Amino acid sequence: MSYTHEVFAIQDVYSHHAQVRMDSRGITEEVIDLVLKFGREIRAKGAIFYVLGKREIQKFQVINPILQALEGVQVVTSAQDGTIITVYRNKNLSQIKKCK
Repeated sequence: MSYTHEVFAIQDVYSHHAQVRMDSRGITEEVIDLVLKFGREIRAKGAIFYVLGKREIQKFQVINPILQALEGVQVVTSAQDGTIITVYRNKNLSQIKKCK
């Protein structure tokens, strides 16, 4: 489990589904960049989940106070090519079954 990641390059690839979900859930590209930068990485279900939980917020809110408002935002990317598959808010991380 790691905590800081380089923000994806400007040519981030958002699936059509991710774009629809971003619009309907009010999650902006800037929010996604923050989650990719400060979020916890969890490999599960053939994908990579980047999540901002309480632990990450406590650790990084001094660097970026806006993180407090982003608790529970999750970005799911393809493990193969990094395509952003979907984005949503869910503070319950237990639903993500980690790969061993």
